[in-house]
This record gives sequence, C-alpha cells and structure tokens, in this order.
Amino acid sequence: MKHLIKPIAILFMLSLLFSMINPALGTAYTLGWDLVDSGKHLDWGGSTKYQNDFNYSVNTWNNYKSGVIRKDSIIYLKDVTISDITLKNNDAGETDGDNKTIKFNTFNIDPMNTTRRRNVCAHELGHALGLNENPNTGNTMYYKSSDTYTLSRDDKDSYNAAVLNW
Repeated sequence: MKHLIKPIAILFMLSLLFSMINPALGTAYTLGWDLVDSGKHLDWGGSTKYQNDFNYSVNTWNNYKSGVIRKDSIIYLKDVTISDITLKNNDAGETDGDNKTIKFNTFNIDPMNTTRRRNVCAHELGHALGLNENPNTGNTMYYKSSDTYTLSRDDKDSYNAAVLNW
C-alpha cells in the first residue's frame, strides 16, 4: 500500500496543474486574448470619473501579482486607454481588445455604490488581463456587476491560466 501513495500524490498534482491550464477541467475562465504587452505588463492611460475606484482595483490585481498593471508614463508605452461613455444600455463597462480600450458607462455606474463601482473596474481590468466571464457568483469576473471586488479562488485560477498565454 505504501508504494501506491507516491504515484497517487504525483497523479493528483498533475491533475491539479492540468485543471489550471485547461479551463474545461478546472475553474479557469480565459478569453484567448489580452492587452498585456510583451514585457508582461498592462500599462494604462487616460482617465475616468471613477478614478479612485479604478486605482483601488489596480491595487487589488497587483496585490495578487505585483507590478503587472502600471500607469502609463514616459517610460511605459500605453497598452490600454480608460475613459467614460454614456450609453442607455445594460452594460456598466466594456473592454475592447481591438481598440485597446476600457470604457465605463456613466449611465449605469453613477447610481452604484462604491463596492459595485470597484467590482466593475476590477472586472473590466480582468478582461484586459485575459480573463473571461465567470458564471459563478462570488467572483470578481461574475458576468453581472456584484458586491465582489476581492479576488476569489476562481479569479486567481483564471489569472494564473491567462498568464500562461502572455
């Protein structure tokens, strides 16, 4: 029986690693695209009326993987531009990979409390990092705005999987 423990432990570790790489087998939800540059950074420029919430969300992601998201400067070339729009639809924000933009919809975000605004900012940053919508509540990447803006295990697993594509 002792001789089976080591192979079982190895198989368990391999299946865990494979589930992180393969979203169909684990809890990773990735897009297949991102706005991260070849230096493995997401440098942002522009501004939003929700700048404090956006900055808080940058810190949320950077607290998990330090220094990935940075403000554009003379040294760093901008990878994504943030701005505000006003559209009478159901979207609080949108991340456009082709145009390299994150737009926050003032029509839907203005009535939100701080918690929900931070969720929208963190969620849209997640898309720019390569994360897809998550169908499970309690995740920053949940497909609807919510009261979650801290990173769940699913959010972290998806982020780890997205990093493999950078």
